[in-house]
Amino acid sequence: MKKLILTLTAVIFVNFSFSQCEYTLKNFTYDWDGGELTASYCGELNDRSQRNGQGKLTYSNPEYFIESESGTWKNNKLNGKGIVINRNGDSFEGIYVDGKLTKGVFFRNSNSIIWKYEGGFNGSNFQGEGNSYRETSQNIIIQEGFFISDKFANGLETNTSKIDGVIIKSNYIDGISTITERNDINTYKRNDIIGDFKSTEINLIQRGSAVDARLAYDLELEIDGIKGEFLFDTGAMGFTIGMIMFDRLKEGNINYQELNREVRSLGVGGSAVSDLIVIQEIKIGDYVVKNVVASVSKSHNYSILGTGFLLKFSDVIWKMRENKLVLFK
Repeated sequence: MKKLILTLTAVIFVNFSFSQCEYTLKNFTYDWDGGELTASYCGELNDRSQRNGQGKLTYSNPEYFIESESGTWKNNKLNGKGIVINRNGDSFEGIYVDGKLTKGVFFRNSNSIIWKYEGGFNGSNFQGEGNSYRETSQNIIIQEGFFISDKFANGLETNTSKIDGVIIKSNYIDGISTITERNDINTYKRNDIIGDFKSTEINLIQRGSAVDARLAYDLELEIDGIKGEFLFDTGAMGFTIGMIMFDRLKEGNINYQELNREVRSLGVGGSAVSDLIVIQEIKIGDYVVKNVVASVSKSHNYSILGTGFLLKFSDVIWKMRENKLVLFK
């Protein structure tokens, strides 16, 4: 809401019928940047004929951005509970001091945007502690923390995509954001690991040997009761399910969520295209791991377990000589 200095040039006082205005109707004419501004006030007045008490001021000029101001007045300014409604439908409701909003609620529902802010204000600007909820056709952004001149300065922001369900959480410090969590990559969450032991030891299945330069390891996972072997690849970031294995999992009614996102990766064998999903539960050793992000290959049958899966754990130790992998809760 831009600031505007209004100069009173004329006042016309008339009595109005009770059916239309139970108080007194008073018309005002102001000078402003856009020319002559007219407004009518229905409400209580003081002995100096100033807006004082309960009342509503309505602006007549359609090009003026404010439509009305109503609430408790003192000496021509909103003081106490009040609401200002802009011509575009935006509203500012709350506690006013000398015509400036100090604490309250901003609301917008227009042009496919739903936006609600509740907290501190400096006039029409978000200022101080507050919560903002903004929804568009693409995403929902929630900000909780401290605002300075409409900008989010300190606190937590959660950005949820309505297209692919990806949730990104960021921490703001002095207006600078740092991503702390997102659901399209695997991160450590203690509550996602179900098991009674501090660690579990996994037997690696050795393929080939160092002598013939074909040394590799597989390990077994169980997804919704269906077992499968994955190539253990510490040089790979992702956790990939091959086409044949995923067909078996779908036949077994795997419980998963599609993120509606296609990812491309580049490796020694060339590029690969995959679809991103979140598997509800995977059993490995003595643990059941929840909410595991995986990519489903659309071009090959290799199932690979890389560091992207191991990030679900607090720590990992690879005992190469013993063909074992130790996962920590």
